[in-house]
Amino acid sequence: MKKKTALLTAMILALGISVCNAQNNGMAAEAAGINCKDGVCEFVLGTAGGERTAFAAINPYNNAVPDIEGEWARDVKQLGPHDVFTAGQTEPLAGVVFSVNNPIKNFKVLSLYLKDFSDGKPIFLVKELYTKEVFRPDRQLLVKFSFIGSIPNNGISYTDGNGKTRYYSISESGMDGSLVFVEF
Repeated sequence: MKKKTALLTAMILALGISVCNAQNNGMAAEAAGINCKDGVCEFVLGTAGGERTAFAAINPYNNAVPDIEGEWARDVKQLGPHDVFTAGQTEPLAGVVFSVNNPIKNFKVLSLYLKDFSDGKPIFLVKELYTKEVFRPDRQLLVKFSFIGSIPNNGISYTDGNGKTRYYSISESGMDGSLVFVEF
C-alpha cells in the first residue's frame, strides 16, 4: 500500500512540475511505445531529447489544443447543431462541448487508465470509445464524461494537418475548475 501511495504521489508531483516546465519552454513529450491488443492500447510515455518525462501541457488554462477547443457544457451560451456521446458510466457526468475551426481527421474520444510506472514514466491503457472520421466546424460534439479522482481518465486524439496523431488527456483543474488538456 505504501508503494502505491508513493507512486501516486510521485506522479502527481511530476504532473505539477511538468506542467510548470512545459508552460515555460513549450516542449512536448512524445509517445515512445504503443502496444495494442483487443482494442486496448498501452502507451509508454517517452522523453523529448532524452531529458523530459511524464506530461507536457498545451496552455492548460486556455481550454484548447492546437486544432480543437473544449468548453464545459454549462458555460456554452448557445449550443448549435451537435452530436452527443456519453463516455462516462459513473455519475455525476460532466458535459464538454468540442468545436473545431477547420476540419480534422480521425477524432477519437478515449478512456485512459494508469496501468503502472516504468522507469519513472506513467504507462496508460487507452481504449477508443468514439470515432468521428472527419470533425467539421459546422457540427459540435457534446461528450458527457465522468471525472474520477485527480489522475486523468478521459482523453481525445486526432490526426493533425501534418498527419501526426496527437493524444491529450482531459481533466479538471484543481485550482479554478477549468478544463485542462495535457498532451501525452
